[in-house]
Amino acid sequence: MNATSSAVKGKMGVLGLGRSGLAAVRFLQGSGYRVVAWDQAKVVLDGVEVRDGPCPELEFMDCEAVLLSPGIPRTHTAVAALITHGIPVINDCEWLYRQGQARAEPPECVAITGTNGKSTVTTLVGEMLAAAGFMTQTGGNLGQAALSLWREDTRIYVLELSSFQLESMARFRANSAALLNISPDHMDRYPDLQHYLDAKWAIFNNQRPGDVAVINCDDPGLWPIAPRVLQEGVQVVGFSIQKPLPGGVYVADGWLVDHRGAEKIPILETARIRIKGRHNLANAAAASALALSRGASHATVAHILETFPGLDHRMQWVRTVNGVTFYNDSKGTNVGAVVESLASFDRPLVLIAGGRAKKTDFSDLRQAAAQRLRAAVLIGEAADDLENVFHGVAPIVRAGSMVEAVTLSLQQASPGDVVLLSPACASFDMFKNFEDRGQQFSEAVHGL
Repeated sequence: MNATSSAVKGKMGVLGLGRSGLAAVRFLQGSGYRVVAWDQAKVVLDGVEVRDGPCPELEFMDCEAVLLSPGIPRTHTAVAALITHGIPVINDCEWLYRQGQARAEPPECVAITGTNGKSTVTTLVGEMLAAAGFMTQTGGNLGQAALSLWREDTRIYVLELSSFQLESMARFRANSAALLNISPDHMDRYPDLQHYLDAKWAIFNNQRPGDVAVINCDDPGLWPIAPRVLQEGVQVVGFSIQKPLPGGVYVADGWLVDHRGAEKIPILETARIRIKGRHNLANAAAASALALSRGASHATVAHILETFPGLDHRMQWVRTVNGVTFYNDSKGTNVGAVVESLASFDRPLVLIAGGRAKKTDFSDLRQAAAQRLRAAVLIGEAADDLENVFHGVAPIVRAGSMVEAVTLSLQQASPGDVVLLSPACASFDMFKNFEDRGQQFSEAVHGL
């Protein structure tokens, strides 16, 4: 059900017809707008004027607004021309927010960003709030596109937001927002880390007194600058897995603890949290802080943490073959994610890595791998760069396909070892997306 009636309204534009763009077209059509859309590929949609090839920005100059897909940068020539002309260039998440604000009782929004862990935290928060009895919709950068989530009775929208999405959000206000961590990523789109961080900080734009900002206290790039950036009156809730944190949610002495108020309230023993790994302790702390801030009980939060099995393609157990355990971490598309994944194991491992680099500095992988790497199996366009990083650390072999990579990884491993697919790269040189890459890995493992 769309937010408004089917009466004919004005003209809206949609740039990019991927998952979010197609959902936007359907929503706008159902809301009574005349829709004109553009994609580089030829796409046919009933009732929509679709252009392909070079973007004809003149056809969008009379739009009420243009919804921009996250894969298209705002520096694109046509997009920049629309912005200069004064056309609001926003995105589907912003439009969803505006529809909600038009309701008599607007829904709340919980928003999550960061370099790593976004999808896990977003899913956890959605599960926690739904289990607490709130009418909740969860999606955005993961799962369903934002405008597929619209329901008249939704009480809370839980949205994963990428830096690309945050660039095109103007009025959006998150009642609770989290910035999980920051490490270099998408350096093919940002000139430096500061510009990338600036895009991430935008998640706190428009917050008001009483809203909640959840920030990683263990990240030296985030916590020290938080007081200077956040609006006065916003409640800052830190999370930590390294130290007690009065005013926050943290891990200490084997427990996840809520210390936002005057007293410490134990939530759950960390050994009972189903998703494993150091990074998942941080994810659990962040998700707990967000869900508690919107009214979930400690018991509900603990129950979800005990039962949530984790996401597909993120440190996902696949199979044990001849004593060698295979894990699918295809969602590990940047160096920071892979460093955390490597740190989750205390036994030797064979790493399958490579793909299309995003102007990435891989050097941090060397120290992380030196502690436990038995061998590296390299694939894709970045294989040469990765070989330079791992040279002298462990044996290196090359593979031309995922089936070959899996076969070679088993040959390199010994009983008790782990084989970890954690590529540190995008997938588009060899696969449709990271899901396709992870699925092909799992199929190859089951084919051994």
